[in-house]
Amino acid sequence: MYFFTMNKRVTWLYCCLLAYITVSAQPMTVRSLQLLQPDTITCTPVKNQFMSGTCWSFSSMSLLESELMKNGKGMTDLSEMFIARYSMKRKIERHLALKGGNFFTPGGQFHDAIWVMKNYGLMPEEAYTGRGRGEQLHDHAEMDTLLSDQVKEWVQQGLTKPGVKENKLIDSLLDYFYGPIPAAFTYKDKSYTPVSFAKQYLGLNPDDFVEITSYTHHPFYKQFVLEDKYNWTGDAYWNVPLNDFILITHAALDNGYTVGWDGDADDPDFHFNNGLAYLRNTWPDDTKARQEAFETKITELDHMMHIVGRQEREGHTWYYIKNSWGNDSNPIGGFIWMRDDYFKMRTLAIIVNKKAIPAGIRRKMGW
Repeated sequence: MYFFTMNKRVTWLYCCLLAYITVSAQPMTVRSLQLLQPDTITCTPVKNQFMSGTCWSFSSMSLLESELMKNGKGMTDLSEMFIARYSMKRKIERHLALKGGNFFTPGGQFHDAIWVMKNYGLMPEEAYTGRGRGEQLHDHAEMDTLLSDQVKEWVQQGLTKPGVKENKLIDSLLDYFYGPIPAAFTYKDKSYTPVSFAKQYLGLNPDDFVEITSYTHHPFYKQFVLEDKYNWTGDAYWNVPLNDFILITHAALDNGYTVGWDGDADDPDFHFNNGLAYLRNTWPDDTKARQEAFETKITELDHMMHIVGRQEREGHTWYYIKNSWGNDSNPIGGFIWMRDDYFKMRTLAIIVNKKAIPAGIRRKMGW
């Protein structure tokens, strides 16, 4: 889920010229800022999605793994590809039903993972790696091309629902690239199905988690369908003012929870190789600037990550965020520090456990 266009770059540069205040400063580094990895972080090790558009699945499973750690389950390595496989089949069915009217892509959102969890359960990585050809790293380039071409052909033929023949072809492709899903497996000397593993061993409630955004073109403290191409299911997000958006994030992190991050990593100020993301410009009204960036598509959802901590430095909050590009992908082990200005402008949505939301905000949301 990582795309960038020349139009977006030109628009971004144009808006930078119109910014009210341009901040000039010496280049910052993790070292110069004295940003140190927290002594304890409630998250599992960084993984590598490699050549797969599955950041949404990696970040979603990472969030659930942290929740399990908080609940006293210890480290559990959940299978991202179990989620991606079932979600892919659903995408095909939905794309055909809409006659090609939605965005067909390997990308997705947290609610896609929750849908799979509710309908099919979850699996540990050791029982289902999703690397059907025995490869060491995930490489979906060939699979994504084959499926995209096939689905496009079916749309052109007017097919609105896979039949027996089509389902057989889909399943054979998914079996080849992901590997067949076992009906049952053994985990810690006990036999489970994916459903019993999710319910009996993990004990997570999928309804505990909510997606929250902050935009002014819809009423606050209500839900609306976020207008983003990766929201291909048309799911609703809770909408809160920007101050509450930040307050929820901080309340979660300060009370032992972690936070899912949906946002724009395709920005010149996202310096992953250096482990930092911060904006060089400021605006007198963050809410207005955030809204304009969304409407002009300067800010677009192209990546998902997992916020696991925060630190205060020189009047700014820096968020410590786990990525899924491998632990050798940058000098700080595959994490990135994101400053609050970038967070305000380039975060489309967060995912949190409902229990982490302050009581006053929950009351405004009608809970």
